[in-house]
Amino acid sequence: MRLVVFVLLAAGIYVVACELVGLPPASTGKGVRIAVKKDYSFYDVLNIYFVLPVVKLISPFIRVEEHKKKRMAMQLARAGMNFTPQEYYARSAIMSITAFLLSFLLLSATVKNMKFLSVILAVVVFFHFHGEVKDRLKEKDKLIESELPKFIRAIAQGLKTEKDIIKLLETYLSISGEGLKYDIEVLVIDLKSGNFEEGFTAFDKRIGNAYVSRLSKALISAENGDNQDSSLNYLISDMATLVKEVMQRELNKRPGRVKMLVIPIVVTAVAALFYVIGMNLFSSLSGIM
Repeated sequence: MRLVVFVLLAAGIYVVACELVGLPPASTGKGVRIAVKKDYSFYDVLNIYFVLPVVKLISPFIRVEEHKKKRMAMQLARAGMNFTPQEYYARSAIMSITAFLLSFLLLSATVKNMKFLSVILAVVVFFHFHGEVKDRLKEKDKLIESELPKFIRAIAQGLKTEKDIIKLLETYLSISGEGLKYDIEVLVIDLKSGNFEEGFTAFDKRIGNAYVSRLSKALISAENGDNQDSSLNYLISDMATLVKEVMQRELNKRPGRVKMLVIPIVVTAVAALFYVIGMNLFSSLSGIM
């Protein structure tokens, strides 16, 4: 009898919790699972069915200062992470607590003297998930830097024949890479719905790149009727330098591996050289004798 009461009570709490956090009914969830089952990895299953429901329950109780909340929301959107700031913090805490509990139980059953490691693991896991947005933004910044020459050349050269900057940006979106796509989409929306200067100023702040800042200022001046041909031409020429710098940085990351491959090649070449010289020397000596 107690078991029946417990099951009914648990089911009731689950239904109420689903309504409070806006989770879809079980039938809808089942349909979605069937539709996309083939696309799920084991990590996706754990994340969707175990982590995210708990995140939804806990996130309303997390308080974040308004300025931090706005900044984090912008970072999450740029990084392509579909979380609110509260959900992001909640996920980090949940994963940290889960890592602590599992490791603590495991160490308690095996090596009791090493239980303190569960605390260290929990801290490491928390900062791993808490820093994920920064890691993604770093990767995105690399993509932006590699795409920047193509973007600036397309806009600067396009202005010579097309004066509608919004149209130029929309045309570029069709060939844009993942690095700049989101920021350009937001820029186009801002330009269509708000002030031109404010839209490019916000775009400049989001990207945080000196070349983008120069482009934004030149386009704002051009929109106001000023001749910016010389500024844009200088910017186009600087893109050739930027391409070389990006390529050089990529090459600088590889010398260690290249050196390891060169060493056996050099040793083999020296050995072959001495072999040839030695054979010729012995042949000459035997001929003389």
